[in-house]
Amino acid sequence: MMDVKKLDNENNKHESHLTEKKITLSLFKFIMLLLTAVILTAAVTAFAMLGGSEKVYEQQSPKRSEFLKLYQVYDTLNSNYYKDVNKEKLIDGAIKGMVNGLDDPYSEYMTKSEQQEFSDSMSGDFQGIGAEMGEEGDKIIITSPIKGAPADKAGIKPNDEIVEIDGKSTKGMNSMNVVKKIRGKKGTTVTLTLKRDNDDPFKVKIKRDTVHVNSVETKMLKNKVALITVTKFQEGTAAEFNEALKDMDKQGMQKLILDFRNNPGGYLDEATKMANEFIGMGDVLFYTEKNHDKVKAFKAENPANPITNDLPTVIILNEGSASASEVFAAALNDHDKAEIVGTKSFGKGIVQTAAPYKDDSMLKFTQMKWLTPDKTWIHKKGITPDQTIELPVYANIHILDPDEVYVEGESSSKVKSLETGLKALGYNPGKVDKTFDEDTTLSVQQFQQEEGLEITGKMTGDSTVKFTELLRKKLNDNDTQLKGAVDYIKSVQ
Repeated sequence: MMDVKKLDNENNKHESHLTEKKITLSLFKFIMLLLTAVILTAAVTAFAMLGGSEKVYEQQSPKRSEFLKLYQVYDTLNSNYYKDVNKEKLIDGAIKGMVNGLDDPYSEYMTKSEQQEFSDSMSGDFQGIGAEMGEEGDKIIITSPIKGAPADKAGIKPNDEIVEIDGKSTKGMNSMNVVKKIRGKKGTTVTLTLKRDNDDPFKVKIKRDTVHVNSVETKMLKNKVALITVTKFQEGTAAEFNEALKDMDKQGMQKLILDFRNNPGGYLDEATKMANEFIGMGDVLFYTEKNHDKVKAFKAENPANPITNDLPTVIILNEGSASASEVFAAALNDHDKAEIVGTKSFGKGIVQTAAPYKDDSMLKFTQMKWLTPDKTWIHKKGITPDQTIELPVYANIHILDPDEVYVEGESSSKVKSLETGLKALGYNPGKVDKTFDEDTTLSVQQFQQEEGLEITGKMTGDSTVKFTELLRKKLNDNDTQLKGAVDYIKSVQ
């Protein structure tokens, strides 16, 4: 969840730019002044990148006594370490450690290569599994699997905790470390060990692919109900959304459903431009508050789109809807422009901005919190829908590993997931519990027979792959939240 327009552009037109100063430094002074600059970035000014423009900052600051120990440590390592040290790594490591001292999972220092990876992901094209990740205490969690990406197809859900990557523990890693280990070339595989709802860990093998995120998708449902799905707020999303509205209007749209499930957020200015399609000039889109300063209102700058005038609109949210998607949904809901259905959203009520440096590294840090037009802070609380609509229970079961063998006599939470899935597919595994008993065996055999698989009574290999495939298809065909939204919008005038 990264609300940065190269990064969060909502500061555009509202924050003053830093003054660039030319610096001529020795290597040692450069090291220490760079560290000082990182701190002063947040303490002295508010950095803003506006309208897609970027400005690179350098600062010159006097030596400060609190950095004396840092100087000493650097000199000691540089002079006395048993082998040559990589000075650049020492600098980057020191900065990362400083930012980690904030205990803020949304603030991080990125090296040149890390910053490039981040920028690539926000442009809509990258190679990996396609899942947004974040930190929750000392845990690394999936915040939003991207729709249609390998992670989504493998059955990964929001709030799944990543315990291991290819058998190696994630303990002590931050989200950037985890992303680097999971990313990889198309066609290669990565095995994640996940925990869901405090149950036993389970493994998922995922083949990496090129992930292209079309951030806006459209579909005309029955009775002229238009469905617009927004998967992420990346570069150009607002323009895509505007075109989608015009396209649906030409097709006779009478009501609108906006699907924001598993939308992790992204560029805040894209979300506010989209909200301005519904909310008229001068009306508040959201408020910001920083360091107990006076609350500042951010208002719509253009007239609302005539297409949305009196257009009954419903937004679908879930636990993977976060950040900029919550800003958008709350703005429309508070102005009575849309009703919200689904489940409670993630709850990210803070905004990040960025300071890029001359060497193409970048500091991303939390600058302020945002409030809804009703001045509600949803951080760690989420947005409660006007009507709660759940997915079927089998939507959240464990993902079974085809390389493992599930057999009669076993007892685990994975067996309960197997029995839940079998029941959803129309088989009778007996009592749904953690025990693989005779009824479970008979049910697996019946499943294997009907699907033309080897009849063993054991769930493994091709049987597990087919089982997962059928459950995924059933869930897509029986999307209770979308069907509930369609039913709900019938009552919206």
